[in-house]
Amino acid sequence: MSKHALLSLIIPFLTTSPAFSATLQEAYQSALQKNETVGLQNDKVTQAKERVSQLRGGLYPQISAKATYFMQPEAKDPLAQEIFPDRQTTVALSANQVLFRGLREFAGIRQQKDLLESQEEARNQALLQLYQDVANSYLNILTLEQDLKNLEVQIKLYDERVSELSGRVRRGESNSTEVLTAQSSQAGLKAESQIVSGNLKMARELFAFITGLPANESLTDPALTKNKNIHSLDYYLKRIEERYDVKSARELYNAAEEDVKIAKGAHWPSLDVAGNYYLKRPEGFSEDLKWDVQFTLTLPIFEGGTTQAKVREAASRKIEADLTLARLRRQADQEIRAYYENYQSRLNQVAALEKATSLSEKNYQVLQRDYRRGLSRNVDVQIALTDFRVASRALDQARFAAQSELVRLQIAAAEMIAPAVKED
Repeated sequence: MSKHALLSLIIPFLTTSPAFSATLQEAYQSALQKNETVGLQNDKVTQAKERVSQLRGGLYPQISAKATYFMQPEAKDPLAQEIFPDRQTTVALSANQVLFRGLREFAGIRQQKDLLESQEEARNQALLQLYQDVANSYLNILTLEQDLKNLEVQIKLYDERVSELSGRVRRGESNSTEVLTAQSSQAGLKAESQIVSGNLKMARELFAFITGLPANESLTDPALTKNKNIHSLDYYLKRIEERYDVKSARELYNAAEEDVKIAKGAHWPSLDVAGNYYLKRPEGFSEDLKWDVQFTLTLPIFEGGTTQAKVREAASRKIEADLTLARLRRQADQEIRAYYENYQSRLNQVAALEKATSLSEKNYQVLQRDYRRGLSRNVDVQIALTDFRVASRALDQARFAAQSELVRLQIAAAEMIAPAVKED
């Protein structure tokens, strides 16, 4: 077998794809339709929007229609009968309007808007986490499939090796121990192939659970095997504030600030107005009075210190939100640095393994040729073949691992944008 033919079998570059196959993006889109966590996040966003609408509605007049029918014993005094008739029917339109609440009402709306934005960012973070899960599962399947292909090719190489050694034994050029050694190595590869096959089945079941696609769905994405140039570390570190989890925490901090204003607003007086327009009133002195308006001013004087306690509690929650935001920023910094270094290390590992694979293949071919001429030992050929297969399998695994690290880096630095969610 020639060098180029052997390399094409051991280290395929996935440049061809099946007629029907799912790319990583297609698998992700399918997962979006099936994932319960994303659905829960969507509902939380909807609930947050409705809370904003509820608070806004509290600023508008509350209008209602009222009708009462009152009965009592007839008074004996004629004057009392005029003032308090035994049958009283009242029909009125009533309106209540909040005029002033220490600006708490506006702070409450701003707070709910902050909470809504925080929930939207949390949903975006959940979308990216789902992408991470799909990518991990997708790349794991491709890694195992490639590993299984490598094992199958290596088993075939041992078939050729066993056949060649058996011929040499029959001709008296080698002893039977050499055949047994090759057969033993081949049996070990077959056992390892069974383990990889089992892992592949489990990986595909997990992929089906995450994405909703069939477990036997064909996967392909040629772009996965291409190394990608990345920006400098400083570029990624400057994108920390663009992360969805950091944005969510920042909005929670803003909401905590508004909570302090809401608590302080309770020290201020409140003013309300209420009015009624009567369509029908009981007969008597009030029969001709068609409307009334009442203004109510409430000034808090002493509440046992509860209002100030609420202010201190809100201030403490603000500090808590600030500390949470600071922790997320430090965590983001650590993640970006780690993923950046891991990706660079993976690229260096791929480069080293490419060289190691090429050299080990050449060594195997040279030793095999020398063995046929009686210039090398069988054990040396066996070792060279083992080194070759180990290097080639490690190379494919390193390539997919590098892509996985790249996805982690892009998510950690907010280079990936969560897909837009359709509004109902």
